Amino acid sequence: MASLYFKQLALGPMQNFVYLIGDPVTREAAVVDPAWNVPEIIKQAKKDGYRITHALLSHGHYDHINGVEDLVAKTDATVCAQAVELERFIPEGAGGLVIPRSSLKKTATGQAVKVGNLEITLIHTPGHTPGSQCMWIKTPETGSGLLLTGDTLFVGTCGRCDLPYSNPHQMYHSLTQLKKLDEKTVFYPGHDYGMTPTNTIENEKRTNPFLLADSLDQFLEMVHH
Repeated sequence: MASLYFKQLALGPMQNFVYLIGDPVTREAAVVDPAWNVPEIIKQAKKDGYRITHALLSHGHYDHINGVEDLVAKTDATVCAQAVELERFIPEGAGGLVIPRSSLKKTATGQAVKVGNLEITLIHTPGHTPGSQCMWIKTPETGSGLLLTGDTLFVGTCGRCDLPYSNPHQMYHSLTQLKKLDEKTVFYPGHDYGMTPTNTIENEKRTNPFLLADSLDQFLEMVHH
């Protein structure tokens, strides 16, 4: 039996990727960045025999969280994000959508979350937003891991860091952190902006100009700061 249930769903008008990740033993699953079409997300999980127990947020921008309230209402999912995102950025509408704290019935922050028996490591990668995070899952079949990068790293580029609450200095250091991961790690971004819907860290380190920047000054010049 596979050690991981994983689905990449293309939803919405902004080329978003929404992900389903689950434990094949307990049949529990998490939705990463629930947005645009919650009925379709729930339908896919049910079709595959999974019960949604968690909503994992890469960050708090509207196009990644506009389905959170609907998903929580329909599944009672626990919402997991970095503290700064859950406690301030999202409730204050800094990302363009106000979600009242009262509607987030159960929330969790920290360095890891368990979905069934599946442990997902949460890597804080500020830059695009103060509480942006990536999610890493060990995949025994490959011997390395799988990484969900939200709007921090895309195939061939990186997330914008010229928006309100963005920080290009933090983005550079976050990308440097991701470059240290096992090169065989396969990453899955929050948008379909590249030539392919996924890539390896190894390939990105050879081809992505923002990962090829060898100093903060060079990176800042590239992002026009």
